[in-house]
Amino acid sequence: MAQTKVRKLTPRQREIYEFLKDKILNRGYGPTVREIGARFGIRSPNGVMCHLKALEKKGLIIRESHMSRAIQLVEWPPDRKWGVRFVGDLSASGVKASGRGEERLDFSDVGNDENLDCYRMKDNSLSDEHIVAGDFVLVRKADSYTSGTLVLVRKRGKRPTLARYFVEEGEIRLEYPGKKGTDTATKNDVLGELVGVIRRY
Repeated sequence: MAQTKVRKLTPRQREIYEFLKDKILNRGYGPTVREIGARFGIRSPNGVMCHLKALEKKGLIIRESHMSRAIQLVEWPPDRKWGVRFVGDLSASGVKASGRGEERLDFSDVGNDENLDCYRMKDNSLSDEHIVAGDFVLVRKADSYTSGTLVLVRKRGKRPTLARYFVEEGEIRLEYPGKKGTDTATKNDVLGELVGVIRRY
């Protein structure tokens, strides 16, 4: 279906579509309007937007408003394998192969979870929790949280921060990594539970 639509594109639209597809499949997210303009020598952002609107109208991409990189492919290439190739378990003594042929771990549920938000650490205030500047932390909103886990908290008049979450005698108690003392919170103060950390080298 996608190939039929691609054949109906103008040469420039086809070039831009292939550029978008390459970035999304190999980098993980689409290019910005500025990147597209620089790649194809289009000086005006409006010129780039005209091409993107045409691709969207022809059913090849979806764009989310107010997000500079939010370009998605309508159809995922059928020959594209999902997930990351799993080789085996790693330790100081080496790698123990999985022994199950080619196995792929599918993390697509992370990207498709509407209750999941991502934040980038700007300092090393959470180094005691092995989270450092540049790390991306994944926070999932839920109806309840497990006592002892890290949660993102935003109390009135303060910026969001990660804290250790405890429930004692029906009350929420918070412990902030690297700081002495504790604090209390309400359920509405908790934005979500830390469920993952992504670090790029």
